[in-house]
Amino acid sequence: IWPALALVGVLLLTEPWHGAINLAGIGFAAGSAIGWAVYILLTQHIGDRFSGLTGLSLTIPVAAATAAVVGIPQAAGHLTAPIVVAAIGLALLMPVLPFALEMIALRHMNHAAFGTLMALEPAIGVVLGLVVLHQHPSAVQTLGIMLVVVAGAAAQRNGRRLPDAAYLTPE
Repeated sequence: IWPALALVGVLLLTEPWHGAINLAGIGFAAGSAIGWAVYILLTQHIGDRFSGLTGLSLTIPVAAATAAVVGIPQAAGHLTAPIVVAAIGLALLMPVLPFALEMIALRHMNHAAFGTLMALEPAIGVVLGLVVLHQHPSAVQTLGIMLVVVAGAAAQRNGRRLPDAAYLTPE
């Protein structure tokens, strides 16, 4: 029930009924949802199989190769030494902390709870919009925020993974 409640909250936050239906946008959203699901399941699987953060040595190069497929053709001819140095620095610093924290979290909770907690991102975006950009959410958006937060908190309450010999046994 919690992912469904989070979905209702996200719908209230985004108010899709105020715009036209864009099939490409729906396709991109569906592709993103599939990508997130695969990411959550694979990160949990890698975290279960490798101790500490050594699993990141597998996931970071895969993420880099995936991004390079799109990024390299766009960057061709526009690269300078300062841009390359900044890109290398960001590539090393930015993904390590979030990926490490997510891998640790996925070792302790099931993927359904983690996915529902990820639904908090639209609510955080609305709050940042209020604080940073002084955008005031409507009553419908405020209700959406509350539904997403309740769903995330409720999913976390029962989202702890039970110990499993498959990922507790040293290799």
